[in-house]
Amino acid sequence: MSTDASSGTAAGGNAVPHQPARTRMWMGYAALSSAFIAAYAVVSNSLAQAIVFSAANLAAVVAILVGVRMNRPTCPSAWYLLAAGQAAYLVGNVCWYVIAAAEGRATAFPSPATEIFLTSYVLNALALLRLIRARRAGRDWSALLDALIVTVAFTSGYFVLVVAPLLTTTQLAPYAQLLAGVYPFLDMLFFLLATRLFFGAGNSWRALAPLAAWAAALFLADVVYGLHQVKGVGRDGDLPFFGYLVSFLFVGVAALHPAMRDVAAQREQADVAGRVRLIALGLCGLVVPALVVDSVRDGQRIEPIVLSCASAVMFILFMLRVGDLLTKILDAGRREHERLQQFLEAIPIGVDVRDAGTGRPVYVNQVAGRILGYDPGRVEVPGELPHLFHGGTGEPFPAEQLPATLARQGQVVTADDIEVERDAQRRQLQVVATPIRDGGRVRYVLTAFADITAEREMAEELRQLSVIDELTGVNNRRGFLLAARNELALAERASRPGVLLFIDLDGLKKINDTYGHGAGDHALESTSRLLRANIRRRDVLGRIGGDEFCVLLTEASRLADVDLWASRLREHVARHNDTSRQPYRLALTVGATIFEHDTPHTIEDLIARADAAMYQAREQDDGQDPEGSVRVLGPTPGTRSPGPR
Repeated sequence: MSTDASSGTAAGGNAVPHQPARTRMWMGYAALSSAFIAAYAVVSNSLAQAIVFSAANLAAVVAILVGVRMNRPTCPSAWYLLAAGQAAYLVGNVCWYVIAAAEGRATAFPSPATEIFLTSYVLNALALLRLIRARRAGRDWSALLDALIVTVAFTSGYFVLVVAPLLTTTQLAPYAQLLAGVYPFLDMLFFLLATRLFFGAGNSWRALAPLAAWAAALFLADVVYGLHQVKGVGRDGDLPFFGYLVSFLFVGVAALHPAMRDVAAQREQADVAGRVRLIALGLCGLVVPALVVDSVRDGQRIEPIVLSCASAVMFILFMLRVGDLLTKILDAGRREHERLQQFLEAIPIGVDVRDAGTGRPVYVNQVAGRILGYDPGRVEVPGELPHLFHGGTGEPFPAEQLPATLARQGQVVTADDIEVERDAQRRQLQVVATPIRDGGRVRYVLTAFADITAEREMAEELRQLSVIDELTGVNNRRGFLLAARNELALAERASRPGVLLFIDLDGLKKINDTYGHGAGDHALESTSRLLRANIRRRDVLGRIGGDEFCVLLTEASRLADVDLWASRLREHVARHNDTSRQPYRLALTVGATIFEHDTPHTIEDLIARADAAMYQAREQDDGQDPEGSVRVLGPTPGTRSPGPR
């Protein structure tokens, strides 16, 4: 995956110069090459011209190597092939141009350097082919067919109208004529690859613009030079040489410009021909019929002319039909896309679709932005999504554990322990990431997520309602049994004894009958507050009946501990009775039982034993309370009916 040109770090962690330095580099090279072109036009000495020409060629080789080193392109092998092609061209220029100028003679065609120039073309073609393969996202033949149409049309006209007539009158030797034919063929191959590279460029056409200018300058210079050689009017330093100098300029700029990193980094888009391209291809299709008409025009042969015109008309009608069909297909596709987008926007959950290979967003609906509090479509790398945390903690959620990251391996991943920070609040998310396959390969990852904060809060509220007594705020019977069983299991594993207390609010019925149920509710609330104030953090308190409470003392193990607990409770109840403005006085009866780890018991057994002790205390005191507002009966371990205190 490429890194933005404005970044200070390239893919793979290699440091690259900052944007201003790279801008100065390619602009400086452009100025240097322009100076070479101006010097070539000014100097009149053939040797000086040859040296300036070769120096510009050498500068292009150095620029490509520096550009590869500086910009770290995704496909460096293509640029090294391009540098090798320019280096071969430099060797050919020295052998063909500089040596001839030094010896005081004009350049000749062909020369021993001709084969070296042919090698340069092959290397340039391989470089373009490597870039094409690096950009291809699949088997897309449309761009190749378009390139073939343009190439066949251009080369057909070039051969029929220019090269063929001149070859019949030229004085070149057979080998030279062969080379004169090979060069146009290599130009055609080079033109084909260059055209194929630029078709399907999509949004990366700006990165390909310097390469386009280089290919165009080199191709046109070769065409003009070939015509001059066939006509026998070519001279050193004429127009084609300036075309080669311009090609040196643009190939160096292409390598030094920061956009060169996007040439192969951006995948080639699926090629869809628009109206402008269809018109251009239609005009190219008219070239061959036009050549037929031109070849028979002087012979007054009407049949080929009629057939060629009919062929041209049919071709135009066919292209119009294809254009109309394409318009309908595009309109239908656009409508389907808009309909699909409406469906996705109507879904009340966030949808984030990303490319499995690069992690870049393909589609993100607006609900995703509302849930997260920011637009995830602007985040190129899923691991850089901000404000994601582990549920219940302040720890950031690791990028390698994100469901979207794991789903790239081909599995459906679900997570409900992710929180997002939105509007200074933590919101809980439920996330499901699903791989979307193209054949056996994971092509995309679809992540769906919903804000389940309200549902979690409701579930917690329902849980609280199921285990909390609504009036007193302490555990109800179910909540007390659940918590007490857990603490009892811990005590058994630790071989730790404990005490269970059964507390009854005396006279609740009389309070209700005399002062009303509101006073009775107040008495229950006061009792729960007094009991809560008299227990430790790990002790378990619950209201298990109308006027009945239970306390599991997890840090008590003897009757003396019960005495100490009852003494504190008496003080709290007495202080409450002295300060309360209620017309009644609270009175509590407590039954206690001790449990040990070696005595089999359940929480229900302990409640029954403590309940029996409480009733026994009430019966033996005959309704009187000689010890104040709290009376306690505490049995010895394992007994059910010990005597009162």
